Amino acid sequence: MAPNTTPTRYIQQDGPAFEKAIKALDPNVEVKFVNAGGDSNQQLAQANAAIAAGAKALVVVAADPNTSAGLLQAAEQAKVPVIGYENPPIKGTLYAQVVFDPEKVGAQQATYFAEQVTSGKLGAKPVKIARQYGNKGDVYTTQMLAGQNKVLDPLISSGDIQVVCEDYIKDWAPDNATKATEQCLTKTQNGVGAFLGFYDGITAGIIAALKGKSVQIPVYGGQNPELTGLQYMLTGDQQDNVLKAFKVEAEAAAKIAVAAIGGQQPPADLVKDTIDNGAMQVPTAKLDATLIHLEDGKDPGDAVQQAVDLGMFTWQQICTGPAAQTPTCQTRNK
Repeated sequence: MAPNTTPTRYIQQDGPAFEKAIKALDPNVEVKFVNAGGDSNQQLAQANAAIAAGAKALVVVAADPNTSAGLLQAAEQAKVPVIGYENPPIKGTLYAQVVFDPEKVGAQQATYFAEQVTSGKLGAKPVKIARQYGNKGDVYTTQMLAGQNKVLDPLISSGDIQVVCEDYIKDWAPDNATKATEQCLTKTQNGVGAFLGFYDGITAGIIAALKGKSVQIPVYGGQNPELTGLQYMLTGDQQDNVLKAFKVEAEAAAKIAVAAIGGQQPPADLVKDTIDNGAMQVPTAKLDATLIHLEDGKDPGDAVQQAVDLGMFTWQQICTGPAAQTPTCQTRNK
């Protein structure tokens, strides 16, 4: 059950990888896909339809975790196990969930950003920054923010960083990030030393606003790679990214789903942690992610190559749009 079409990963990458993994584990299991279009009511209706049609398990990326409790209640009443995926439903019963450890992802982003502040790369202190978070109330937002704050709070307290704007970006949507950026630039009269986003769609929205106003301010904090994020790394508009091997997450979810269908406990080799979702301690498989970043004097393609090596995108896909004419694409897209 995909949440919407942004991020594109759930439709284009996670979904096909999940189905392939399921077929390898049990060819008799049929996988059906639905997309909620960002609407929790639609997702609830899709869940009810799946339950009525005899679904043995639901694998759910919540359209909006804050309004997902009804889906979990419906599944619990029907005794259909729910597996949360990456941005899981909250405040209800789940069999298990799989995520790229959001607190670690936040800490990875913040650690790299803090290095830029302390090294003086971002200029004199205090460095004035604008922060853009994900959808308010999402497990992923809350945990990522906790990870970032552990690293950044000391720098904020010491006066090395001054947060001049901070916004939760509804639905993680690029256009909402663009609006927040425009409002921040107006409020500060373009007096921002750096933007720190939560995800490639958000950084893309920030970059769109900066380009629209012909303002050059460095942008940090990509993750959950979209094509735009990797493309903007090649153009130098985005400084870093956190790579997630979508195939690894899909394969983990497939193993968990097959165990749920079979009435077994979640696989202990994967599900080693718990996360409080407001109703229970959810058995959780936490996966590791990798931070890549630009380096002065080095081809940005060296960093982006790691995403290609993980099978996220090909150079042919990356070398379109804003990246098409970059030196990297002239040499690597052959």
